[in-house]
Amino acid sequence: MIVIKAIIVDDEELARCRLSNLLIKLEGVELCGSFGTAEEALQYMETKAADVVFLDISMPEMNGMEFANILLDKGSTARVVFVTGYEEYAVEAFELDAVDYLLKPISRERLAKTVQRLMKTQRYEIQQYEAQRLYVSCFGGFRVSVQEKDGEAIGWRSPKVEELFAFLVCKNCVSRDEIADTLWDGFTLDKAMKNLNSTVYYIRKTLQQYGLADCMMTTRRQISLDAKKIYCDLYEFERLQKSAWNTKQELERLNELYRGELFQGKTYEWSFGKTLALEKSMISNLLRAAEQRQEEKLHEAAEALYLRVLELDPFHEEAYRKLLGLYIRTGRKGKAKQLCREMEQLLSDEEKPLVLAPRKRL
Repeated sequence: MIVIKAIIVDDEELARCRLSNLLIKLEGVELCGSFGTAEEALQYMETKAADVVFLDISMPEMNGMEFANILLDKGSTARVVFVTGYEEYAVEAFELDAVDYLLKPISRERLAKTVQRLMKTQRYEIQQYEAQRLYVSCFGGFRVSVQEKDGEAIGWRSPKVEELFAFLVCKNCVSRDEIADTLWDGFTLDKAMKNLNSTVYYIRKTLQQYGLADCMMTTRRQISLDAKKIYCDLYEFERLQKSAWNTKQELERLNELYRGELFQGKTYEWSFGKTLALEKSMISNLLRAAEQRQEEKLHEAAEALYLRVLELDPFHEEAYRKLLGLYIRTGRKGKAKQLCREMEQLLSDEEKPLVLAPRKRL
């Protein structure tokens, strides 16, 4: 359900109290503050969000019109509903993009209509925001789509255009010099910058088709992406990775996100270090979670986690040792023998030396 965060600005205490009582009884409204001066409200809005300001016009020091003009200058997204005892300000109020103009005393029915209009506007804006969003998958490949995760993939003009966008997704904000040095290593600075500028142009042109050109922000020194307009599995993974081992739900989500290596199938040399770090983080979470499950005597859950580690890294010695020990302690001799045979076969096939755990008599 949509909830509208509202504040009241009126120098008359009785008027503030009456409007407060009406608002708190309306479903879908959260009254976040009530202020006697415009200055107090502005200070509040410096650090807190508000969807709508119920604003009196006739106030000392700073009147409602001046307050609304300041909000416009600041680029505030808060809507304004003027509340006054005078009709003569109506035209000027709507020139300031006011949502509504309420005359005192306000009836509950009239206020409810205003709130319904606000909710309708906010619902539309949310739908527009969700439609204008990129969905970026970095694990198990690289894929960018619009509107939904499984929507039609965006087609890039060339592999280099795609690679630059992948680099921006990975870095989020990066200097032009670093991009040129990384993606056009060996080129003269002038030629690298020309290539960079043309590639940025093709990214912007592609995003423009979906109304998302402003997703990429450029200055003379750096290029960045607006993370608010992007859902990215990498961003969610990085947010969860530090503590996911501790809760079942977060660990499952982390495992779901990690569908394969970062940019799997792409030869992005600049991503190799991050790829290894993310795999290490994933394995670390799985191992810590497996140990926790063992302590809780949840042997099947621990087994599944160790097997997942070996799926990601078949030669992971610690996971092999821990899983073998789990099988031995729980009396599953057949499983232990099978694991040893599989590891020996793997080593034979790969001809990769590995010091295995000392064999115990099974």
